[in-house]
Amino acid sequence: MPRPSPTSTGGTVRRVTLSVADIERWDPEAVREVFHAASARSGASTEAARASEQLPAFQTWGGVAADAARDAIHKTRMDLDAHAQEALAVAQAAQKAAQDIEKVKIELRNLKDDALSAGLDIDPATSTVVKGPGFKGTPAELATKIADLQTRLNAILTEANGVDAELAVAINMADGKLPIPAAPLTPPPPPESTRPEDVKKWWDSLTPEQQQAEIRDNPTYLGNLNGIPVEARDQANQIAMRNDIENIQEAASRHGVSAQDVLNDPFRYGCTPDDATRYTNAVKVEQALETDSNRTGAPTFLQVYQPTRFDGQGRAAIAIGNPDKSANTTVVVPGTSHSVTEGWLSADDATNLFNEASRADPTHATSVVAWMGYNAPDSLTDPQVGQTSLAHEGGALLAADVNGLNATHGPGSSHMTVIGHSYGSTTVADAAAGYGMHTNDAVLIGCPGTDMARNAGDFHLAPGGHVFVGAASTDPITQLGAIPQVHVPGTGVNLALGADPSLDGFGSTRFKAEVPGLTLNDHSHYYERGTESLFSMADIVSGHGDALELDGMTAAHRSDNILTDLGWPSDPELYRAPTSGHYH
Repeated sequence: MPRPSPTSTGGTVRRVTLSVADIERWDPEAVREVFHAASARSGASTEAARASEQLPAFQTWGGVAADAARDAIHKTRMDLDAHAQEALAVAQAAQKAAQDIEKVKIELRNLKDDALSAGLDIDPATSTVVKGPGFKGTPAELATKIADLQTRLNAILTEANGVDAELAVAINMADGKLPIPAAPLTPPPPPESTRPEDVKKWWDSLTPEQQQAEIRDNPTYLGNLNGIPVEARDQANQIAMRNDIENIQEAASRHGVSAQDVLNDPFRYGCTPDDATRYTNAVKVEQALETDSNRTGAPTFLQVYQPTRFDGQGRAAIAIGNPDKSANTTVVVPGTSHSVTEGWLSADDATNLFNEASRADPTHATSVVAWMGYNAPDSLTDPQVGQTSLAHEGGALLAADVNGLNATHGPGSSHMTVIGHSYGSTTVADAAAGYGMHTNDAVLIGCPGTDMARNAGDFHLAPGGHVFVGAASTDPITQLGAIPQVHVPGTGVNLALGADPSLDGFGSTRFKAEVPGLTLNDHSHYYERGTESLFSMADIVSGHGDALELDGMTAAHRSDNILTDLGWPSDPELYRAPTSGHYH
């Protein structure tokens, strides 16, 4: 962004009036880089201060020299603490300036829309309202409309000059040209790379008033920061979601057209394709929140909301029941062809599992997270469906989100299960084996291969945890694990998705997963009500995986003979719905 107009000479700030053109060139993201850099510097100084007085030598070293060294180290710590506070002050000033810049730019955009609809225009160089080519009316009407809009524009320019002064203060504090306050009132949010446990400590250090202010002022960032409790993330994300919906609705209202008209030609109505994408995915998410709650009778929480990720397909997660307060939490990961835009968050996978798990153990609170948090292959014809790259990327995101849930869970024990279907099961395996995801149990259904995990031990589950596998006899996707992986030299591409977890020797527990009626393809039916697989998964996610054998729901592992395993099992009992447990 251009150099801010205020400058500091000898401690005196010289003010220069901004123009509309100056405001339009402002970039709040560039200011946020100052915020992130200052936050990181503050955190590094704080850690260095803590470490300085914990050196092992001071535990045994004595004498005059040791005392002098301790005094010097203590002074160093005091200096580091002071520097950390100064960096926090700079970060806080930069954060507020970025937020205020966004506010001014939105106000200016709305004013320009109103001017356009009235047949007027804004001259960015002179910052005046002028007659546009589309104006139709008398000279008196023109004068009245210009006066009204010019009053609004003058107010925006006044506000912008105040923001510019704020930004100058932040920059001059960073340059050392202005004094830094001794201590900021509210430490800014930590960088995104911060461990969720440390984010949680920061959040808990704030007063309730400070927490609400953070939610109000920084919803997009706060709502997607692992380590923030889900109720707060839901508040922040729903603010962002409503803003995305109202942005298009307000444009439609101003121009007297439908929201669909704005989506069809966003530039015509003062919006952008990015605004249209946000609206489309926000509506999908809002519908899913209501649908999932109606199907289960449980509250829903918007845990993740990033509507423009993955080239506009979106990234989001909805928790049914509060995972921070539930004894049993399950994260459900979908497979190929699913996305926020496609509408998977309104599918019945997570809601059916929530209802069945609640019946399996009504004495303990349950939460099921519908996690559309990665870029799944678009379809079975997508070349990436047989490659591991999207599973690797998704595995890293999944591990971070699951570990964030572990960090924010309240007092009491919590049983975590992560379920992956189809390509999502490969993603779950990679999250556990390659990216440090912490979970008690992992469930793989319709799995085409476990990629980075060659056996159950590679999942690094909590003590007593198990890898459970549901592989229907009529699901051809589960036969793909028999295809050897091939690495394409020089590309980083792996073809085929790895080991078959249902094979004897993998170390998994296989459960019955047939669908009544002997369907030709059971791959898409694992979450259907009345199925063996849903019955079994409800036992697992409610912490009663050991009940599978008691209920007669365990199944034999496959041999390594694919042709034999492709045949229909002859035992009709395999296709009979269970008559005990939570179905009875």
